[in-house]
Amino acid sequence: MNKNYLPGASSEALKIRWISVQCYEMVLPGGKVLVTDPFFWDGSNFKGQESLNKQQENDLKVYAQSGFSAEDFTGADYILLSHVHPDHSNLTGELWNRFYGRILVPAEAAMELARVYDIPYGAIVPLYPGNTYYLDDFTLKVYPGAHDSRAFREGYFKRPGDPKGEDLGSSSFGVPMPNKLAGLGYIFCQNFLIETKNNYRISFSAGRDYEEHVQHVAKERPNLMLRHRIRSYTPEYYASQMEMMGAQLMMPLHHNNARASGEDLNAYFEKVNAILQEHRYPGCAFNPEPYKWYSIATSIQGI
Repeated sequence: MNKNYLPGASSEALKIRWISVQCYEMVLPGGKVLVTDPFFWDGSNFKGQESLNKQQENDLKVYAQSGFSAEDFTGADYILLSHVHPDHSNLTGELWNRFYGRILVPAEAAMELARVYDIPYGAIVPLYPGNTYYLDDFTLKVYPGAHDSRAFREGYFKRPGDPKGEDLGSSSFGVPMPNKLAGLGYIFCQNFLIETKNNYRISFSAGRDYEEHVQHVAKERPNLMLRHRIRSYTPEYYASQMEMMGAQLMMPLHHNNARASGEDLNAYFEKVNAILQEHRYPGCAFNPEPYKWYSIATSIQGI
């Protein structure tokens, strides 16, 4: 007797979850774990302070989260940093001391990152734009990036010679001070194309130079686009970025900034997807729930 037809089938490409800011935890084919821009902060180091300045109040509103900790990461065989600002790196030392992975970081900021988080130099892989890195569990292509500095959009600037300049670092996120991470993070920022062993391609593009990055990766046709949701982007412009990239799925980076104005990101992404549907674009954007694991798969189902 012949077996029955299957109702469908699925092939998993990736497991992924969003933690905070640009920190995603990904389980790659084969089981190794990649963490991007490792950051989480619950604001507990502000407890007991009698008063907070405006920057600290804003940090609490935009960055502080609950219901998670560094102990909840399942692994960090690879730690990939687009830049070294404290809100993209504050868990680097803690995750390395737990998992002893390889830390991939813009080359010009590598020494300071190692010093601040007291990481052995041998764990550092310095990254240079234009290079391709053939790692055991994925291939990494590195492209130049540009940090989205609100100073240039809103007309205020910090100079290295200012009394409260960038060399002092940030006291908010529990990062040892003083440090030069802030200044280095503005200058040295990178974008990536990650290709897994099963040929699943992920574009990681932060900051403001999207059009340039599209020119770099247009022929790659990534499956998943991780893209900075800069707060000034309209749903129309964010949808157009996905169309230019040619990705099937898009998930946001740095969308925690929506908390500053109380914006409803679920409503925002509904608008993005409505625009994609109107344009008959065969892809969708997805706003992930914090800490929840998702499976990305190629599937076939009867209709």
